[in-house]
Amino acid sequence: MRSFLYLFLVGILIYGCSKTEAVEPAAPPAPVAPAPIPEIGELNLELPENNKTCETGTISLDKADVEFKWKAAPNATKYEIQVTDVLDNKSIKFSDVTGTSKTISLTRGKNYTWNIVAANAGSKTVASAQWKFYLSGDGKANRAPTAAKAIYPVPGSTIILNAAGAVKFEWLAEDADKDVLSYSIRIDTMASNQKLSGNSFDTKTPLHEIKLPVGKIYYWYVIANDGSISIKSDVFSFKLK
Repeated sequence: MRSFLYLFLVGILIYGCSKTEAVEPAAPPAPVAPAPIPEIGELNLELPENNKTCETGTISLDKADVEFKWKAAPNATKYEIQVTDVLDNKSIKFSDVTGTSKTISLTRGKNYTWNIVAANAGSKTVASAQWKFYLSGDGKANRAPTAAKAIYPVPGSTIILNAAGAVKFEWLAEDADKDVLSYSIRIDTMASNQKLSGNSFDTKTPLHEIKLPVGKIYYWYVIANDGSISIKSDVFSFKLK
């Protein structure tokens, strides 16, 4: 009996010494926060110059290669350039431009606007100002007229009908060659991307009287033409009380 108890106790001790203690699993490593994406700095345009005539580069028939240049925006990794034909409002875009210049073939003898949007790996972008230029045409001395500026109605103003029950539009456009200008004025009650589909009126003087319903906001622009070059103005607005 004593031998049996002795063996039993020895067995318990051996089992206890050989038992492996449970090991808790290691905690997962703390997540590492991604490095912050720096803000994009200021974006400035260089060429073609704003409100200037652009001399043509390589010419092929009615097309010319125009080099667009801008200064690198701090922390930007790519750019998008948009060039718009002012008269017909058609645009072309080039995305993922990694340098600070882009050569684009454009139709000569037209007025264009252009701007750049800078981006990097983040979701934020920075847009440049919008510049205008005239792409010189067939080499003749003729220069484009200036884009018309609204005199009346004053942009953003509220007006009433005149004594004749109409609105007398007035604007100013100049031509460096002293060419006689003619005009086309377009007016509408909606402005969607500056595409106005309302009434159009032709005139040989920089003013035109139009009868309009009151209580509406109107949008209008003027196309000045010197006989060979047409230049479209900005879109102006006013409220008719």
